[in-house]
Parts: sequence; structure tokens; C-alpha cells
Amino acid sequence: MSKKKELSVVENEQKLEKYIDKVDTKKVEDLKNKIEEYKKSLQGKEYAVSMNNDLLGRFEKFMKTEVEWRSKEALGVVEIIRRIESIKKEGIKDGVGYFTNLEVEASHYFILKWSGKGDSEISDFISLWKTFEETLALIHQDNQNLKDLEKDLAAAEQGITAE
Repeated sequence: MSKKKELSVVENEQKLEKYIDKVDTKKVEDLKNKIEEYKKSLQGKEYAVSMNNDLLGRFEKFMKTEVEWRSKEALGVVEIIRRIESIKKEGIKDGVGYFTNLEVEASHYFILKWSGKGDSEISDFISLWKTFEETLALIHQDNQNLKDLEKDLAAAEQGITAE
């Protein structure tokens, strides 16, 4: 019985060697470096949100007086208000305000919670929703690029090619 066990260990080692031979270690290291570089590039990235002074003013009014929040969501509201005040202080440049990915995602979340009656504020809602929705698509694209790199790395570590 021990000979059979020894054979299976030898066979397993042979299979492992074949597997290791398929792994392109240079490709794995390159992908790890690309992922780290990409993550670093996203860390402090700010996204341009199409905006004019009127839209910024309406957004500020919404965030300061109308937004509904629960519990820790208040922290997000505070951060967004700080960003709005910063944009007001610096001024809108080339028709955009700059927000981090978390600020865009939180703003979008709160805007989607907006409720009203009649049509008096519908155009304000639609304008704000569309402008943050467009920027959110860019964030999702960046996140997908990162996921694709991570998928490629996982495949390379297994000695296969991701599709």
C-alpha cells in the first residue's frame, strides 16, 4: 500500500511540474505590476462632472436642505457638501466640477432618492441625474478595466488565457 501511495505522490509531483511549466511567471509579474499601477492611478482620481453655476446651486440646495439620509449616510452628505463648497470657491472650470469616485457614487445614490410632486422640479432632477449618471459610467469603466486585469492575472497564475 505504501508503494501505491509513493506512486501517487510522484504522479502528483509530475502533474504539478506540468502545471508550473505552463505558468508564464513574467506575464504574472507584469500583470501584478499593471494592477498596482492602475490602482494607484485610481486612488486620487477626480472625475469631471458637467455642471454650470445654476446646476451646482440646485445641487447644493438639494444636498443642504432636501436630501434624505439615514444613519452613516450623513457622512456622505457632509463630504458632498464640502466638495460643493470647494467647487464654489474655486469656480467651475470649463463647464465641469471635479468629484472623486466615491463622491460621484454617493451623489448619484442620493439623487436617485429624490422625490417630489408635480413637474416643478423634474427638470432639476433630470439634469442632475443625467450629469452624475454619465460620470458614473466612466467610473464603472475604470472598475471594469481593473476587474479585467485581475481576471487576466488569475488566468495567468493558472497557466491559462482569459477569454
